[in-house]
Amino acid sequence: MTTGTSSYSLLKRLTLAFSTVAILVFALTGAFLYHALSTELQRRDDIEISGKLSQFLQLARDARSAQAVRNNPSVFHEVLLSHPGVYLAIFDRQGAVLLQHSDRSSVDLTATPVAHRPNAPYACEPPGIGPSRCVFADETLPSGDSVRVLLVRTAADRQSLLEGYRIDIWLAVAVGAALVGALGYAVARRGFSPVRSIGRQTSRIEAHNLSERLDIEGGPIELQDIAFSVNRMLDRLERAFVRLSQFSSDLAHDMRTPLANVISSSQVTLSRTRTTDEYEALIDSNIEECERLQRMIESMLFLARTDSAQQLVKFAEFDAQSELRRLASYFQGLAEEAGVQIAVEGNARISADGTLFRRAVSNLISNALDHAFAGSSVELSSFDSPEYAVVEVTNQGHAIAPEHVDRIFERFYRVDASRHGSARNAGLGLAIVKSIMELHRGKVDVASYGERTTFTLYFPRSVPV
Repeated sequence: MTTGTSSYSLLKRLTLAFSTVAILVFALTGAFLYHALSTELQRRDDIEISGKLSQFLQLARDARSAQAVRNNPSVFHEVLLSHPGVYLAIFDRQGAVLLQHSDRSSVDLTATPVAHRPNAPYACEPPGIGPSRCVFADETLPSGDSVRVLLVRTAADRQSLLEGYRIDIWLAVAVGAALVGALGYAVARRGFSPVRSIGRQTSRIEAHNLSERLDIEGGPIELQDIAFSVNRMLDRLERAFVRLSQFSSDLAHDMRTPLANVISSSQVTLSRTRTTDEYEALIDSNIEECERLQRMIESMLFLARTDSAQQLVKFAEFDAQSELRRLASYFQGLAEEAGVQIAVEGNARISADGTLFRRAVSNLISNALDHAFAGSSVELSSFDSPEYAVVEVTNQGHAIAPEHVDRIFERFYRVDASRHGSARNAGLGLAIVKSIMELHRGKVDVASYGERTTFTLYFPRSVPV
């Protein structure tokens, strides 16, 4: 079955998520390491030129004068031979170059700015050298001459090292992300094996084996809740399927009886010529059976609407006593025929659908009149409890056997098998009462002791949402 929303693979999404997280983590780690290495290399360059600056200042003091520094450059050059990438320039007080050491003719240290704090390394870019670290200091020689010593440490070798390190980092990020993605795919695929097992088990469940349940013993805790929920759903489906099968069987049996009566009586009557009175008797009998079928079909349609939540419940608050008195008046004729009295007591306020309330209570009154002893009474009472508004219908008659109490609200179930063919009793009245109470989020109960049987309706105090 397809829908408007495109499906997706959770396994692929998890793999992509693993890879994305790995790239992010590795990239941040690589950036941190790159910055740490860059900072450390720069610090070493600064230490190197700061140390050399102190050494050259001492050499300048040993030379004692600016002219001596100009005349003996080899002393300074020899120190720098073992330090490629380090450049030296010494200036006099007027800024004239006394000495300059470089391995390239294009290098010109005279243009290097020195507008910084003395003895503190700073970033610079002398012509012919490029990005570098510079440091300078002023010194007064024993002769009274003032000189300025400038040292430059090129960043070329440091940048070359960092460039290679950056390439290694990106390569490590790519390889690491690929490995994490592949391992994540393998782990997620293995982790989803219980899900696939649940899918295979579920696909094997058909109408003929609804008793089968999902088995996830030893599986992950996260899926046990799902399996438990599915098993509970299967329990409900199995019970509903059993009820539906029994309902279909009972329905066919109950509808077959009036139809068989109509057919057989019609065939007998038509087997020979009859009088008008006999034909009228046949029609009356057939009408009675058809009315029985009509009541049965109406009850079935009502139950079907309640099962599919299509029955609209219109809540209203009303006085239970007035409704019970109205119903008692309606059933007064039937009660007199059965030799039974109807008594009403209590005064509760009920929030319910008035039509459904009257139907539920009417079914209970009809059932009570059918089973009440002649000369007894049917009692209708109502009262309030902390959680419910309660309505009771009590009659005096034969007690309901304990084995029937749990099934009395099932559809087409009858306690008295001898009354199975009754035209009025289709075995749906109490089932309708139960459905009405479920629509109200309430409940119905029955208690039968001695010669008293009481059906109790519990309507919630607050209107269900």
